[in-house]
Amino acid sequence: MAQTIIGVFDTFEAAERAQTRLESEGIARAEMEIQRATTGDISATGSDPTARPVTSEVADDGRHDGPISGIEHFFKRLFGGDDEPEEIGHYHEAVRRGGALLSVEVKDEASVERVRDALYASGAVDIDSRVAQWRSGGYTGYDRNAPSYTADEIAAERKAFPVVQETLEVGKREVHTGGVRVYSRVTETPVSESVNLREERTTIERRAVDRPATAADLKEGSVEIRETQEQPVVGKTARAVEEVVVGKEASTRTETVNDTVRGTEVDVERTAGTDDSPAVDPVNKPPL
Repeated sequence: MAQTIIGVFDTFEAAERAQTRLESEGIARAEMEIQRATTGDISATGSDPTARPVTSEVADDGRHDGPISGIEHFFKRLFGGDDEPEEIGHYHEAVRRGGALLSVEVKDEASVERVRDALYASGAVDIDSRVAQWRSGGYTGYDRNAPSYTADEIAAERKAFPVVQETLEVGKREVHTGGVRVYSRVTETPVSESVNLREERTTIERRAVDRPATAADLKEGSVEIRETQEQPVVGKTARAVEEVVVGKEASTRTETVNDTVRGTEVDVERTAGTDDSPAVDPVNKPPL
């Protein structure tokens, strides 16, 4: 079943952006219509004269008691007759206060949520919250004979007080805190070592004897005796006795960062109105 979804926007440009977004998501431009108030004659944009208008502008000479305006004609097409739900006046009031309406004809139920999400994502306002805001300023219902807001009145009503909140963002950066440089060099150290050396020498001893000579004593001969001695022999053997291993080890620690963040708060003070007429709750609100 086809449904008509209406989005309320603060400006005509915001409604146009929402229209462009929906068109990019597959909604036909002929199924969308923007209503806004402007000075001049009723006009519509679109190249196909048989198609529904894409944009309607409400003729406005300061009062709405002339011919049926574009937005009134739109709601009469939507609801038929003059017996509109009271809440429809809130949409009229939104246009009177400088807003714009974007209506979307949705042919299938599956696309309803997608269209609503796209409207809100494009800046559509919550009409209930907006009406509550108007009521705090004395609004009791739409008055067809009330003049449209001037540019100054629109700017004054929409004056924004930003609510600012700083957030603390803690990051990390690596800094050089020092290091270790290892050198390897050759050293010379004087050492001393004791060694026992053996030495052999010949000795000659003459002894006086008195005995008869034998044949052996009369033979010629010779004897050679060699003398020896030990000398120190120095040799060196290199052995690795220790290793110095160079590396890194990582550890983590938790550090608490204390700081202050700034922000602003907006206090809303309700003031008494001058009209004692009872407030009227909206009924039969169209989708969105």
